[in-house]
Amino acid sequence: MNILLTNDDGYYSSGLQILCAELSRMGHDVYVVAPDGQRSGFSHAMNYNKNLTFRKLVAYCDAKEAYVCSGTPADCVRVAKLKLGVKFDLLVAGPNNGANFGRALLCSGTVGAAEEGTLCGIKSIALSRLERGGAFFSTVSYLTNNLDTLVDAIAPNVMLNVNVPNLPAAEFKGVRVCEHSVTLPAFADSCETVDENTVKIVGKRNPLTAEKSDVVLACDGYVTITPLTVARTDRSQLSLLERLER
Repeated sequence: MNILLTNDDGYYSSGLQILCAELSRMGHDVYVVAPDGQRSGFSHAMNYNKNLTFRKLVAYCDAKEAYVCSGTPADCVRVAKLKLGVKFDLLVAGPNNGANFGRALLCSGTVGAAEEGTLCGIKSIALSRLERGGAFFSTVSYLTNNLDTLVDAIAPNVMLNVNVPNLPAAEFKGVRVCEHSVTLPAFADSCETVDENTVKIVGKRNPLTAEKSDVVLACDGYVTITPLTVARTDRSQLSLLERLER
């Protein structure tokens, strides 16, 4: 397969490098277009009518081609689609350093990149590892060992959001397909004043509930897979809102 890789942690992420090397070892043609620095929390933000740097790397973990871009993760996907002239069979965004589940996925640059891939007609997976720190090997091995099955499961206009526990693969409890939580992780947010012209939003994650969502299941040791659609219309509301028509 022709596989495009990007992330929101930057091209120097060890997870991206491990995934690139492993997919290349498996015989895939791997292309990397990744941000030149940290882009976490950028969601699906894109830069229109703005100059972006786009620099080719001489060598990157056995990739067929690899580039560093000054844009957002979604920018990286769009630039790859328009500039490289490659028909990509799959986009993998990640593996992210930290979970992208529940409400957090709404601001995730990793998920935003996968959404952009889906809009570009590329089957797309957002891949994240719970917690920060530690090795990415079990996260990468889950994806590579199940690659064909995951790709075959992707429907048009749908991407897969995959969260992998930060555990050795042998300690995974299993795999669960589930909804993303609309309540977790919820933060008791506060806004701290740093100085006269600077503030910082901070908060602590609230305790887990009994719901069987991606947050609860992933934290319990399961790999979670959540299908996300880029078709945002709430069809259940269409007929109910007809009264607003004129």
